[in-house]
Amino acid sequence: MKTFSIQEALLAGWTAFKARGLFLVGIILVVGILTGVPQWGVQQIQTNWVAISLGLAVLAFEYFLYAGVIKIMLAVTDGKETRFGDLFSCGDVFVPYLLGAILYGLIVALGAVLLIVPGLIAMVMFLFYGFFIIDKKVGPVESLKASAALTKGVRWKLFGFTLVLALINIVGALLFIVGLLVSIPVSWIALAYVYRKLLPQTQFV
Repeated sequence: MKTFSIQEALLAGWTAFKARGLFLVGIILVVGILTGVPQWGVQQIQTNWVAISLGLAVLAFEYFLYAGVIKIMLAVTDGKETRFGDLFSCGDVFVPYLLGAILYGLIVALGAVLLIVPGLIAMVMFLFYGFFIIDKKVGPVESLKASAALTKGVRWKLFGFTLVLALINIVGALLFIVGLLVSIPVSWIALAYVYRKLLPQTQFV
């Protein structure tokens, strides 16, 4: 029977953070600056079409960085060497990742519009689409199918896991925001750990 331990995942995240805390905090700060400053700049633009165009470009750049974050967190989880440059090393899978993100967002949004529950189910079912694109170099549609197979049988537990991660980051935000520098990387690594844990337990058709 497919399973994973929420406690083990959180412990893996915390252990990895203790070992590579400065590096992981640095990643969070770099991503925060590289996404926050352009967003602020777009908000200052008064011309609507220019703001929309630049806003879309900034959003695409953010997804480019998020792909790098997944690559780094998988490497940390696997105990492999990784560096800041890896944040910008996913150009080869950027288009599939961006398309996967768009599909994921549309599916979750559609589910939420119909009813809240279908949206939550879709959110959990396709939670790991990005991991498959970065780790296995599959296409956007294939990544959604693979994530659905990976999460099958453990979706309720994964839903509980995402709630735990959300609570951890809420607490991090309450600790004068500084706590997010710990809670975010711990959460990301815990998620990567669960992906790695479920992968060998899953049969893909």
